[in-house]
Amino acid sequence: MVLVRPAVSNVLQLKGSLKDGPWSYRICSLVIMTPLYATLLVAIGTIFGRHAYFRHFAVKILSRFGIPPELMDPAYNQTKATFR
Repeated sequence: MVLVRPAVSNVLQLKGSLKDGPWSYRICSLVIMTPLYATLLVAIGTIFGRHAYFRHFAVKILSRFGIPPELMDPAYNQTKATFR
């Protein structure tokens, strides 16, 4: 949220909040926040030695946008069975 709010407010010139609206602010915030969150998860997970776990988690998050998981991680289906 700390990174997304200034980007949405200053770059896109949208003012508001997720609770009070407007809808364009809410949609832009979620569309920007989700990939940024997944990227930060992988980066921090790599620093702490848990890259594979967080990479799988990020692929799972981004696949909800309709991107095939195999496109981002070719071994996704093999590791999906053992992912915990």
